[in-house]
Amino acid sequence: MARIHLTPELDSMIDFAGVGSSVVRQTRRGGGGRKHALRRMAGEFQNETEWILRDITTSVRVGESVALIALPDDGREEFLRLAAGTLIPDTGVVRRKNYVVPFVGVVPALDRSYTFRQNIYIIGGLLGMTPSEVESKVDRIAEEADLDGRLDKYLSNARPIVRQKLAWAICMAVETRAYAIEQLLVVGDGEYREHCWAELDQKRADGLTFLVSSDNDDDLLRFCDRAIVLGSGSIIAETSVEEGLAIRKEMVPSSKRKKDKARIEEDEEGEYEDL
Repeated sequence: MARIHLTPELDSMIDFAGVGSSVVRQTRRGGGGRKHALRRMAGEFQNETEWILRDITTSVRVGESVALIALPDDGREEFLRLAAGTLIPDTGVVRRKNYVVPFVGVVPALDRSYTFRQNIYIIGGLLGMTPSEVESKVDRIAEEADLDGRLDKYLSNARPIVRQKLAWAICMAVETRAYAIEQLLVVGDGEYREHCWAELDQKRADGLTFLVSSDNDDDLLRFCDRAIVLGSGSIIAETSVEEGLAIRKEMVPSSKRKKDKARIEEDEEGEYEDL
């Protein structure tokens, strides 16, 4: 992670300037007439560039806790990955004052064929810790994850809640001044959730910066200072968390991409019937 370029003199913790991120998707050929219909029946495809995020210009100030509010298909994961530097923008630039821990997709990255200890080394290394740093923190991580002497047992059949605790404990052990978190702001239940909140509240009091996406509205309301709201791949509001959640409730629940795909498929079926 040391390869990520940092800008220590930056006033904000994370700065987006005209940022865009796209993917190339294969789609069945469009166009009307017998020729295009025959080409589609032959299985021909064309590549189309789809913009997940476009013209993103915003910043997250040092010490802020910002809620990233959006529907699942509106680019919130990509936004977090761009903030942390694990995704490179196609347009624009993202600058960071300090290293941002990407708590995004960490639980699925845990490998069931390795022991808990081995997973700590692997994920810790991916998040920027050196082997010596991991070694010095293994016992602390095991205690945070409530592993109860299972460090050298295989992850294999560990319950989801155990994997979540392990991922959370590894991420919280990384020395950083900023986090980009998807969903797992706190994990577990009852006493363990309170333990997570105490750890997060302390980090926040120490001036750490958080960019958080979660479907749990109560967590966002409790923890975040303000909200960035995404819609159709663009920022549609920067406002309070309460107002951001209200805006999301008014959004269409299904993505424009799914609607367009359904409409194209209906049109193609009609063309095939005409042949």
